[in-house]
Amino acid sequence: MELEYGGRRYSVAGGELTLGADPGATVVLAGTRAHHAVVRALGERMATIRAAEAGAEISVNGVALGPDPTPLLDGDTILIGTHQLKVVNPSHPPGGPGAPPPGARERLHDTLFGLPRSTPVPGTPAAPPPKPQAIGGRLWIVVAAVVSLALLGWLLLR
Repeated sequence: MELEYGGRRYSVAGGELTLGADPGATVVLAGTRAHHAVVRALGERMATIRAAEAGAEISVNGVALGPDPTPLLDGDTILIGTHQLKVVNPSHPPGGPGAPPPGARERLHDTLFGLPRSTPVPGTPAAPPPKPQAIGGRLWIVVAAVVSLALLGWLLLR
């Protein structure tokens, strides 16, 4: 797996890559935090990205990262400030059976870390509270069952 930025490719296979403004970072990104993000390899076809410092803003494919590491797959786009990096995996087969289906990123996150994201991602609207269910929905089934049993009991006891 590699990150493509500024016409160069940086291999992730060696363990971890540091992204940030620090001159010692693997990928130097001017105008960001000194140690903005860390990318860690997970085998040949996958890696994760996480913020290296609290408050570091990172998005993957337009979705802001939360506090948990987020999986990176071939073709993903990372945005840090005004810098855009592309995730490239030369050994990944294009499309076809190896391409992840819709929703795979969320299921992969849950599988890797055991729990769904428990904290809201900054910048996303909060989920609306559940609406109270009016008479209808499943309530009519319960009412119909009770009425049917009462009618059946009345007919049998007559």
